Amino acid sequence: AVSVAKRQGARLWPWRSGVRIPSLTPPFAYSRLPPAANARRTEPRPPFLIQGDCPKLPAGFASVDVLRSGDPQGNRMALRLTTLGGVIIHAVGVPQDWPSRTGPTWCYVFENDGATTLIDPGAQGSFAELEDGLNAVGYGVRDIDRVIVTHGHADHDGCAAELIDSAGADLWAHRMYAALIGYSPWEVQDRASSPIHAEMNRVMAADGGADGRSRSYAARNQRYVEARKGIDVRRQVDDGDSAGALSFIYAPGHSPDELCLTLDGVIFTGDHVLPEITPHPTTKAGYADHVARDIPAKFSDPAAAYGLEAYMRSLKTVLDLGEERAILPAHRLYNRGRFNFASARRAGEVISHHGRRMEQILRRVNDRPTGLEEVTRGVFERRKLIGGNLFMALSEIVAHIEVLEDLGDVEFADSKLRRTGARKFRQFVRELLN
Repeated sequence: AVSVAKRQGARLWPWRSGVRIPSLTPPFAYSRLPPAANARRTEPRPPFLIQGDCPKLPAGFASVDVLRSGDPQGNRMALRLTTLGGVIIHAVGVPQDWPSRTGPTWCYVFENDGATTLIDPGAQGSFAELEDGLNAVGYGVRDIDRVIVTHGHADHDGCAAELIDSAGADLWAHRMYAALIGYSPWEVQDRASSPIHAEMNRVMAADGGADGRSRSYAARNQRYVEARKGIDVRRQVDDGDSAGALSFIYAPGHSPDELCLTLDGVIFTGDHVLPEITPHPTTKAGYADHVARDIPAKFSDPAAAYGLEAYMRSLKTVLDLGEERAILPAHRLYNRGRFNFASARRAGEVISHHGRRMEQILRRVNDRPTGLEEVTRGVFERRKLIGGNLFMALSEIVAHIEVLEDLGDVEFADSKLRRTGARKFRQFVRELLN
């Protein structure tokens, strides 16, 4: 394929491999019209491809076929990925229905266990884009038998209800997803259940109370929550479950219901492991009273599903699958005109990142009592704290402080942080990486 590309006057495809492929020109564009409801699945001919035994191919794949190009962030891009074992996985960059720095949600479609399976259909309001993307890779909506949601965030399961209704498909998700499906993510935890959370609330109130939720977001979130309430989770899965060649891994920390999945040496990581960026960790606040009754007994302790420690241990689970195993993330597979194919080694890089963040926090505390807001503003640049971003920054710092406090490296009392002189977090990080 590479030699043919050279004869055709290739350009350098914006991927770090340096493989040359033909330029995509308008004749290769595919129709954006959705397929008929009973459309028979047809395999589109790829406009260009990267394949064979080229050493520059991403680990875990025998070929990467670009079926349709997208914008520099990968919106509306369509790919066909063939694993080393011959499994074909189609990937579609489904645009989100609001401006998002994370780019599209990457939806994956493949055949397994006699069923056409789709992972993460994307945001509410993006169903037409999803349908168009499926058309680009040769599927109709009614071809989908099974929808798997990696976790309950609006950019992943927002159009799940519409897809399930249109396709007549079954929904699979983690047990915690089923337990929390009737609630807004913002109401699940009691954010005043510990002194450090109460202090975070006080800082936010003093800053004007903005927590990152605009009126437009609040309205959109309410529509999302209402749409989810009617969904029936046909199969509730847990860690270690499998379906044919597909295996499920419970990976909490970014979300209490997060799943990773493995198929023929490839790991679908949802938001758990992402290229370029690190997912926002949850904090350990207790469950709100009206939610606690619906939580499975196994997860009655919030620490089993929430918090940075849970997230970092889940990262180790992915890392232990093998550093060279390919990952397929929900975001940033393609960004700024470049592919970001990565391996499970990325999970170790994210663990190291959080270790460095804890080091930063301890340096900011120094040898005197220090307030939460002072630490936060010392760690993050001013431009990253504008508007609702302060809440996100505070909650990230709180997530790290919870780990440091549990390890005995800091104490939080009288609304102040104090160092104990210990640095046990270093050993904690080393153990996760080994």
